[in-house]
Amino acid sequence: MNKKLYDAVRGVWRASKEKVKKIKYVFGVYNSLIVAVYKPSEWFACKEAKDRLPRQDIVLTPKTENRLFFVDERYEQGFPLDENEEFYIGKSIARLKLNQSAQNPITYLNPW
Repeated sequence: MNKKLYDAVRGVWRASKEKVKKIKYVFGVYNSLIVAVYKPSEWFACKEAKDRLPRQDIVLTPKTENRLFFVDERYEQGFPLDENEEFYIGKSIARLKLNQSAQNPITYLNPW
């Protein structure tokens, strides 16, 4: 269990609370490879769950208090990846042609 990677991936993000409700998996990506897979159990606005923030050094300001982060209860309880999560580890996202210069590091992918 890599807590630093988990905390980096899970937040705090400028994202739509409505959009994140539909998210099944969150991927941690490094050099176009998926290195971590999480399944959010719940999403929180920073101001609503200060005690569960990914890092204790996060200072809440009017700009950051509405940013979102997630909790993956299965991961936090030490459960191994399920077969769907395991499937994605090590896969490349290079062919997806994502906007690498976007200011927001979040990309929503919809299966087709």
